[in-house]
Amino acid sequence: MTINRKQQEYDFKKNLIVSAAEEIFFTKGFENTTMMEIAQKVGYSKGSIYSYFKSKNEVCFCIVNNYFGSIAELAQEVSKKKCDGLQKLIIFKSRFLKEFSTKEDFRKIFETFKYHRGQCIAIEEELDRNKNYNREINLAIRGFLEEGMRDGSIKQSINVIVLANALWGEEVSFISELGTKGDNDFIYLFDLIIDSIKKV
Repeated sequence: MTINRKQQEYDFKKNLIVSAAEEIFFTKGFENTTMMEIAQKVGYSKGSIYSYFKSKNEVCFCIVNNYFGSIAELAQEVSKKKCDGLQKLIIFKSRFLKEFSTKEDFRKIFETFKYHRGQCIAIEEELDRNKNYNREINLAIRGFLEEGMRDGSIKQSINVIVLANALWGEEVSFISELGTKGDNDFIYLFDLIIDSIKKV
């Protein structure tokens, strides 16, 4: 078996584990799920599953990164739309709410990840993925703001880097909090931000 074939098989089995874990986390909750249950779900031994993930935290991190990858794709999709920069930012926020943060499965896994994130510092591969996705999203938002300043939909006085980092940064992400607890104040605050930066 070639190295490429082995990698494909490894990735396939890893994805099976992730999908099974996500389903169990959603129905039973992260705290009530064991690695043995995940292994049984995919028909692997407990020892076998540990060759892919060392803990539930690693599995959770992988699930969150899959979501973040989709959010990065959404940001790139919005960046290609034929509208001004301010509208792109608003569209991204609306699509994020509709496709991610209002979904119960995303809210649950995201809240779990935030609580257990400190235990994921040794997962180098997933940390790199997370940083890359966050960077892609941040740069897309920065692009919305810069485009808005060029097309006249956003005030020239804003600090693009500071605002982009506040809206979606590596450690603090304002947009990612939108709707994660149902009706919350972040949506109202986002609308205030839009009102404050748009050029009248």
